Amino acid sequence: MKLYDSFLENDLPHFEPDGKVGLLGTVNDDGLPHLTLITAMRAPDTGHLVFGQFCEGSGKRYAEKNKKTGFLIMGLDKVLWRGKALWTKKAVTGPEHQVFNNKPMWRYNSYFGIHTAHYLDLIGTTRAEKLPMGKIVTGVLKAALAKGRSENREDQGMNLWTRKLISKTGNLKFLSYIGNDGYPIIIPCLSAAASGASRVYIPGAEYSKDLKGIPDGTRVCLFAMTLDMEDAVVRGIFHRRGTGGDLSVDWVYNSMPPVSKQIFPPVPANAKVTVFD
Repeated sequence: MKLYDSFLENDLPHFEPDGKVGLLGTVNDDGLPHLTLITAMRAPDTGHLVFGQFCEGSGKRYAEKNKKTGFLIMGLDKVLWRGKALWTKKAVTGPEHQVFNNKPMWRYNSYFGIHTAHYLDLIGTTRAEKLPMGKIVTGVLKAALAKGRSENREDQGMNLWTRKLISKTGNLKFLSYIGNDGYPIIIPCLSAAASGASRVYIPGAEYSKDLKGIPDGTRVCLFAMTLDMEDAVVRGIFHRRGTGGDLSVDWVYNSMPPVSKQIFPPVPANAKVTVFD
């Protein structure tokens, strides 16, 4: 993934619409990758990013604490940008806070608005790139054949809803891992599919060069979402398999509001809550 130290001026208008995918890659308290959907993400100039926060969640706290983040922004035209950014500050007033709350999606929302703006220095970005739809179709077919031959039967890990979310053609899926420099790297993997309750197969038909950069045995994070903004996050160990790999899932997280929480392994109902995400 070749990175440049700034956006182009003509990139900036692509980041303004509310109807886009914005992903924030962060590092959790255990040094593991985490992915958060943040559609309120924009670039005020060619060297910075800012995102708006309207609900509580782990990703914003991780960004503030660990500073190093990765990002992906993709419009409805399937053109996307990926890169790295350093969290620097947050504010509950100011010009960017006002810009977010003046957008139609937030200005006319009766229940909540953007309450905090988070500021990041751009470290590096790709140039605009189009999703390789032909390769994705090839990957979907490859995943379907692999699933038919070797579907697992575990009853632990992802529930049926999560498996369907990950496997459905047309849903968006993205993988993240922590690079050698400590920054999260985000890779689109739309052809990924669940092959059991604790395994996701990533064919690697698209973005195979990026996937080759993941060392075998690395802990990775997979974010899956529908176009209706239903989503889930799973994490586990990446095992290389041809041009792609298998993700052995050992952690599942519901990232949707109003309550973002760990689903698997199950948290005991009587466990004492000490951290409020």
